Amino acid sequence: MRLVSAAVLALAVVAASAQAEDAVVPQEGAPVVKSGYVDVEGGRLFYEEAGEGSAVVLLHDGLLHRESWNGQFLELAGSHRVLRYDRRGYGLSTAPEAPFSHIRDLDAVLSAVGIERAVIVGCSSGGELAIDYTLAHPERVSGLLLIGPIVSGMGYTQHFSTRGGRFFPTETTTLDEVIEFFTNVDPYGIAPENVEAKARANALLRECPQNLNWAAYRLAEPPERPALPNLGEIAVPTVIVVGEFDIPDVHAHCGAIEAGIPHATRLVFSHSGHLVHFEQPEAFNQIALEFLAKLAEAGVR
Repeated sequence: MRLVSAAVLALAVVAASAQAEDAVVPQEGAPVVKSGYVDVEGGRLFYEEAGEGSAVVLLHDGLLHRESWNGQFLELAGSHRVLRYDRRGYGLSTAPEAPFSHIRDLDAVLSAVGIERAVIVGCSSGGELAIDYTLAHPERVSGLLLIGPIVSGMGYTQHFSTRGGRFFPTETTTLDEVIEFFTNVDPYGIAPENVEAKARANALLRECPQNLNWAAYRLAEPPERPALPNLGEIAVPTVIVVGEFDIPDVHAHCGAIEAGIPHATRLVFSHSGHLVHFEQPEAFNQIALEFLAKLAEAGVR
């Protein structure tokens, strides 16, 4: 999809290159944030981490980048070591120019920062990656908290692709039209009542228009094994969170994940669409902290 002009992408690359590597940004009253880049196959991934204790990894969705976790990053870092990073083509990470693997990328980031095992929190396609990674590297995952996740190996309806016949971005739509669609027109991404969240999403996309190039979707390699028929292998505690207004296909995927992963729990959030943590950060954080506390009480690390 030709959604972002070459000039816009060039400006985004310049902005990314201006960021200081391995910067340490002290914030008064908050954990120190460390940031840097991890070299991966054919690219570099920007990451940030803060806090101490058992590790939590935040994987963003397919529209926004790591800053979609601003409502959770430092909050969770008050009691845990928290890592977030921009996946290929998002935020300050380089866009892919050849086939690559999200699973290998995640493994490379964890290895580079010295995290051996973590609870993975993933939203949408980030949730899909969390599941695929758990199946590929079960020894490195201690729990899953999934927000509006999808699952590899399960298809989509035409309604998912067209949002029920509503306006949808095409090769001829402008950047403004695409941002307007995803932040204000699409009724599933962010619930209509969450006006402040819509404004924040709009601002994030205007700051990082490269997020809408979606090169990673075209070049990402599928997992060696699709997750859907193998969900029963996942043995870690799993909580699935989905907004009441999320797209019907996502609700179907969440049901399949809940049925497939032994003892998984699904929570449906009122007043939320696809991005529960972004729309209802305080309510989501309570669920996340309770989940992490229960893992700690059970001795899960």
